[in-house]
Amino acid sequence: MSKLRLTVVCKACGQAFDAPLRVDRKSFEKGTLAANYHTCPHCGERRTYRKADYLVRDEGVTGPG
Repeated sequence: MSKLRLTVVCKACGQAFDAPLRVDRKSFEKGTLAANYHTCPHCGERRTYRKADYLVRDEGVTGPG
């Protein structure tokens, strides 16, 4: 099953960074992903991010097959 790579743009400094979350597309589409905290590796600011804040990229197929 393929996993999604979630990226956010820091609300403080505007730099993009990968969120430490990996979910499959079905879980992402069904989930709310509200109030997730991430610390920006560029400026160190810790902020909350919600589903609409994530940029989604497919990481490809993982697992057998």
